[in-house]
Amino acid sequence: MSINIEKRKPTFKFAALVMIAIISLTTVGMVVFKASITVMFLLSWLIVVPAAMKLGYTNSEIEDLGFEVGKGAFQSNLIVLSVGVLIAAWIAAGTIPTIVYSGLTIITPKYFLVTTLIVCSLTSIATGTSWGTLGTSGIALMSIGTSMGVPAGLTAGAIISGAFFGDKISPLSDSTNLSAAVCKTDVITHIKHMTLSTTPSYIICVILYTVMGFKYANNTIDYNQINQVMEVLNANFNIGFVAVIPIIFLFILLLLQKPSIVSILASAVVGAVIAFVQEGAGIDKLLDYMLNGFSIETGLTYTDQLLNRGGIMSMAETVLLVFVVFVIAGILQKTGFLEVLLEPMLSKIGKSRTKLIGTTFVASYLANAFSSSMMFTSVFVGTIMSPLYKQFKLKPENLSRIIQDTATLGAPLIPWNSNAIFCSQTLGVSPFEFIPYCFLSWITPVVTFIYGVTGFTMTTYTDEEFDMIEQPEDAI
Repeated sequence: MSINIEKRKPTFKFAALVMIAIISLTTVGMVVFKASITVMFLLSWLIVVPAAMKLGYTNSEIEDLGFEVGKGAFQSNLIVLSVGVLIAAWIAAGTIPTIVYSGLTIITPKYFLVTTLIVCSLTSIATGTSWGTLGTSGIALMSIGTSMGVPAGLTAGAIISGAFFGDKISPLSDSTNLSAAVCKTDVITHIKHMTLSTTPSYIICVILYTVMGFKYANNTIDYNQINQVMEVLNANFNIGFVAVIPIIFLFILLLLQKPSIVSILASAVVGAVIAFVQEGAGIDKLLDYMLNGFSIETGLTYTDQLLNRGGIMSMAETVLLVFVVFVIAGILQKTGFLEVLLEPMLSKIGKSRTKLIGTTFVASYLANAFSSSMMFTSVFVGTIMSPLYKQFKLKPENLSRIIQDTATLGAPLIPWNSNAIFCSQTLGVSPFEFIPYCFLSWITPVVTFIYGVTGFTMTTYTDEEFDMIEQPEDAI
């Protein structure tokens, strides 16, 4: 015979203690011991479960709550896995090599800085990784900038702006998929919403880098590294229009409002067909690429770092992280911890959307500075702020956009953040030299904040939509 124990609501002090314990455990593990964020979040189960049991919940009830919420990660995780397949297929088809090759052909002395921005943007969009872009195109462009006499910090700023532009806007990026998943919005909807703030910011960056680059218009470029990369890409892939067909096909499907997972996998299949017909890849090899990632040895470190990626297994940690975050956050929400923590915040915010946006900005930058990880920041801010945005009837893509405009783009602006450190070590430039020139990271949050204050582009629920999203919450 089971005994129905009365469930208690946590006190603010207890809820705050639990949240601090989770944050401290995760941060210490990541910063001090360089542990995986997924491992640390999973270990926080040892904090969350005893805390919930202290409120009267049984272990079985806690697991049921976690499972109920964890189901919400299903679609997001399928998209992430599909993206892994897509990356491998696009590389095998020569799609990503063609984009990188095309970008490198536009480098000129007069427009060096702006073309650096564009090349890194194309590379990061095609690969979905800022770090991979920094370690490949970024290194090559730094040496070119140095040979031209361009200040290292200025060149690095253009490289970082381009690299992190793709990291936040590419459907292949893990940070993009994570932000959308944590805020419970479709990744394509999330990307479309981000373009509203990123596009004007990017245009301003183009103007700034163009004007600043005129100073070095008469300098000469050492094309050795560029030519080396282009020769390797051309020798191993059929560079041309056919290789770009999978991208065009994907955009057409998305414009026709076809489901994201179907569109991504269909584009991957088109890429695989091109790889089979044009690149001579066997079906067994292609299927292996889709699982384990594309693999090649070109003899050039830059291109190997760029091309050896993709596959389902490369996305395994992101999938696990999304699931664990959903479960942990769901338990904290359903047992009342988040509600208690948000009550004082909500009372101070009142009905002011400006205060809501401002609070999100502060939380994002503080979490980024405290944890040294934009991934942790996305998880933390998305979990804490989602209920508040819902109370304001703001759709989740508003929050996911703000998170990426502050957490993703803000990461290289914090000298001790892991992203700023990686930028510094990879490009050989002090953070204090490149931070002033990371124009995209400075401009985009300003545009986003203006949108938040004025309400421009801030999508809201209708009363009917709001009632529909509230009912499942009440039913659980």
